[in-house]
Amino acid sequence: MATLNIMVGEAQSNVPVTILRLEGDIDAATQKALQDKATEVVAGGATHILLDMSGVNYMGSAGFRAIHALTNMLSSEESSTLSKSPYLKLLNPTESVARVIKTLGFDMYLDIYQDRDEALNSF
Repeated sequence: MATLNIMVGEAQSNVPVTILRLEGDIDAATQKALQDKATEVVAGGATHILLDMSGVNYMGSAGFRAIHALTNMLSSEESSTLSKSPYLKLLNPTESVARVIKTLGFDMYLDIYQDRDEALNSF
């Protein structure tokens, strides 16, 4: 059975940023774990989230649904008209995951960073 480990961290930038470090596959078997953890941190007050995807080797359509749901949780009325989310950013997706993100056009809606400090400073 597929597993997804999710470690939660915090960093201070221009705003407090919650970092979700993901390790494993994001697929139909693990999507709920990601959505549940995202719901938990948002309910706990997180308003800006950085998804560290350096440990994700595979992401299926369920993973994209989970990221879309997280984007919607964080969106405000005025940000819903913006092209990219100011509240959710991706860090270090593996080459195979980044390729799928770009193929599906998710990079039009989410900023993707390779450098942690640059990602944090973008909030």
